[in-house]
Amino acid sequence: MIYDVFPSAIELKDVVRQYVVVTSLEGIEKLLFLPNGCNFIIFNRGFDGYIKIYNEDKRFHIPKNYSISIKNNKIKKFKLYDKSLASSVKLPLIMAELTPIGFYKLFNRDATILNKCFLEIQENIIDEYFSQLYTHECVEAELKYLNDALDRLQKSCNNTRMCIQDVMDKIINIYRFEVSVKHLLEEFSCSRSKLEREFKRNIGFTPKNFIYISKFCKTVLAYIEDDCGFNEMEYLYSDYSHMNSVFKKFFGASPSVVFEDVTNNKILLYQMQRAQKHSI
Repeated sequence: MIYDVFPSAIELKDVVRQYVVVTSLEGIEKLLFLPNGCNFIIFNRGFDGYIKIYNEDKRFHIPKNYSISIKNNKIKKFKLYDKSLASSVKLPLIMAELTPIGFYKLFNRDATILNKCFLEIQENIIDEYFSQLYTHECVEAELKYLNDALDRLQKSCNNTRMCIQDVMDKIINIYRFEVSVKHLLEEFSCSRSKLEREFKRNIGFTPKNFIYISKFCKTVLAYIEDDCGFNEMEYLYSDYSHMNSVFKKFFGASPSVVFEDVTNNKILLYQMQRAQKHSI
């Protein structure tokens, strides 16, 4: 898959991380998406395929209409049902990568609904906010339209800043994922049941699971992209054998094998952002 990356508008900083504009399906089956708490709005226009869980037989059909992608703790990849029809898919195809809390703040719905399947966007929402998508003359105009539409959708939910966002900020920016749930409970004077309930509803994961997959994603990038040795990593596991077992759980292979596969271009990692970044 060949794609360009564009930033979202500042007004969308809480809900949209960036836009992904797919310009070619070449090499699509090499591209892996690491679990990091985020997912996508896929503005589909003819892609007939599914999401496959890497190293597993599980697959999740991608609706032909606009939809929100599945959200779980697995590595994923896009696949076509029929590779021979790749040339018939209309391009560019636009996806909006949501923040961990983005789905809830845009649609006001429990995020756990995305744990097992895609969610088609309701027709009335498409008609009101996205009816003119793919009618503009250039990508920049399409994304400006999406910025405006998603900002209106966000405001329609009347969501103010939530306490869980303060917890998220601490986990990500202060503790950088090196924090226990017990410490968070003490710091925010919150019960475990309430914190877990809020995380599941707003993000789709328990706080423990969110920290676990985020730490894994950061570790993979440090090991592969920054070429860090085990002792140089910010996100340490108890020892190398622990890190090895975590890699095998997600990739089905050791860190060194994954590194070699990426180096030899056998697999690509979306989070490494090798695609061209643009500003609008």
